[in-house]
Amino acid sequence: MNNTLLNNLQLYTKKTAVGLSDEQMLTNLMLTKPHQVSTVLSQIFGGYKGEQVQVLDFITRGLGNVETVPITNTEYTWNLDIDMDRAIPILKAEWQGSSITSTDTPGLGNTPISIWLPEKFFGPGAVIAFDNRDYQARVQYEGEPDGDMYRYVVVVANGDPSKYIDPSMFSAGKKVSRLFSAYEEGSEQADIVNYSSPFPMKNKLTTLRLHWGITRTAATDKLIIEYTDPSTGRKSYMWEDYQNWKGLKQWYQMKDFAHVFSQYNSLSNGTVNLFGSTNRPVHIGAGLLEQIAPANTKGYTKMTSSLIEDFLYDLSYNKLGMSERRFMALCGEMGMRQFHYLLQDKAAAYTTVDTKFINGEGQNLSFGGQFRTWKLLNGIELTVMHFPWLDNATHNRTLDPIYGRPITSWDMLFFDITPRDGKSNIRKMIKEKSENLIWTVAGSIAPGSNMAKSQNSIRSNGGDGYTINMLSEEGLMLEDPTTSGWLKYQVES
Repeated sequence: MNNTLLNNLQLYTKKTAVGLSDEQMLTNLMLTKPHQVSTVLSQIFGGYKGEQVQVLDFITRGLGNVETVPITNTEYTWNLDIDMDRAIPILKAEWQGSSITSTDTPGLGNTPISIWLPEKFFGPGAVIAFDNRDYQARVQYEGEPDGDMYRYVVVVANGDPSKYIDPSMFSAGKKVSRLFSAYEEGSEQADIVNYSSPFPMKNKLTTLRLHWGITRTAATDKLIIEYTDPSTGRKSYMWEDYQNWKGLKQWYQMKDFAHVFSQYNSLSNGTVNLFGSTNRPVHIGAGLLEQIAPANTKGYTKMTSSLIEDFLYDLSYNKLGMSERRFMALCGEMGMRQFHYLLQDKAAAYTTVDTKFINGEGQNLSFGGQFRTWKLLNGIELTVMHFPWLDNATHNRTLDPIYGRPITSWDMLFFDITPRDGKSNIRKMIKEKSENLIWTVAGSIAPGSNMAKSQNSIRSNGGDGYTINMLSEEGLMLEDPTTSGWLKYQVES
């Protein structure tokens, strides 16, 4: 995230907007350059601290992490490749005189052992290991389908006729995994690629709508946005009625709420039991909280450095490479405060020469700063970002009994931000040609102070003003939920 963006936004109001043309009106720009203006607004609402009404839209649309869903689709699906190298459970096993007793000797004398697995995972020649890796066997033949299982024939890998596999390795819950493959000279067989069936994921778009009215007399208040592109230094200007700005602010707030808190409403058979006034189904997709893997949600009563370290290692271990462990944590104010204090305590354990916490000169000195990034061992890096909705007492009404603040203010939402194939792990999904649609229903006045002054002024209603309507069909994709997590603060009883 480019922090220089925070200093390049200026918002101010004027009664007039001398020198600005109708073509620069926000409404017209939304109609003529919707994607460009949507990105600018995402950066403004997400990056300017005084107007920080949305965060997820900023780190998705504002940073270019957007994908388009074809216009004919409501759902979007993707495949998640996880656990490509994994252990496969043994469903059944047989051998000569098999009885699974402590005196049994499966594989003794190079005799074959049959094992049944739930999927076709190994090829002929694969050397597999049991839960105790001292016991290894070679797959002799390609797995054969047997009902909903696959039957494999294996022999003890080292070829010693006096060796056998401990029968306890075949009991319920035991597994096998591939080590490597081994073949004879002039062999014709070969192992198969260690495929894992991709785990299918799906979510769906939510259609969001909002409208607000502008009276004729209120249309004279103007808001000017001066936005400087931090990469080019180029300035752009937009203006619109002040009430429209307030409407847009609420619009982006509502979208962020949807991306965080919405709950998937399709039943297991794909139907929806929620209907609108037209008697058509209302589709709601899953937001960020619902997409985080339940196994990665953990309660805590006291934040410590070891708590966060262990949590991030759990999210990284065997999932992310050493160079792929960059995380962002969305926190309430209390969570950010505690994060700073725990790093401050860690820093106090070291002897440092500090020049970064002291600013100014002479009699005008200031002291202080806030930790926002922590570099841990094994390539893990964590940056915290304020997430104002966790502090919002209107929507988080369970309060801490001591501080009187929402307990969610101590929560931390983690997700890895290392790109996958050039794409962010968290992305906004939008329906083709259906993001931030905007249109006007005009009455006595239309945008741009266009007054109805003659009987030839054809308008759609008799109201003394006009109405702005907005619609967007969009959703959120957390591509790999296994590397995201939620630390939930719990009040000690």
